[in-house]
Amino acid sequence: MPASRRRTAALTITLAALAGVTAPAARAVPPVGSDDPQQVPHAQCRTAVVRSSATATCFNPHGNISHVRLHIECKRWYDPDVDSLAEAVGPAQRVTLSGRCWQEIEDVWVSHDPAG
Repeated sequence: MPASRRRTAALTITLAALAGVTAPAARAVPPVGSDDPQQVPHAQCRTAVVRSSATATCFNPHGNISHVRLHIECKRWYDPDVDSLAEAVGPAQRVTLSGRCWQEIEDVWVSHDPAG
């Protein structure tokens, strides 16, 4: 390999490392019909909390249907926790789930139910 190509390759690798760019790892995508919830790709969700209200926005970039549920743990003992019904998110679809506590929110998360 000529010296100029080696320098170009070394410079490219160094710049990629500094920028935090890595080559995507090759991995097999499991079949959509898999029963293992760890294997089935599911919707990607983001949560937001504003005072006593919580919202989750989920987008499904995969070719399967994903079922998502919003869970809200309220801070006060007298404030009931919230668990939404499972909502189906089809391929390339977006769903917004919301709920609230009477007072403050302690924790918010989204679960993925493979059975729906």
